[in-house]
Amino acid sequence: MKTLKDVRIGESARVVKVHGQGRIRRRVMDMGITKNVEIFVRKAAPLGDPIEVNLRGYELSLRKDDAEIIEVSSPISSINECHYAHNHRCRGKSKFW
Repeated sequence: MKTLKDVRIGESARVVKVHGQGRIRRRVMDMGITKNVEIFVRKAAPLGDPIEVNLRGYELSLRKDDAEIIEVSSPISSINECHYAHNHRCRGKSKFW
């Protein structure tokens, strides 16, 4: 089982399932992390915890403990091909940059 904790910086993955129980699971789902959501891992703190991710149009910092309960599919693409990166590079520019 691959978790969000295993996804490298600059990669995206799709949420398969949110594990855990009670408050922790509810809190993660309230932050918008639900099944089939695409998550882009943007950066990590110098010591690796927390990580910053982009999903649903906003940025979110997650502790690695929380990222460990989020099961994801294999990485979707690299930063050069990622939908998030494309949108932010093209903001205010032509599509054919």
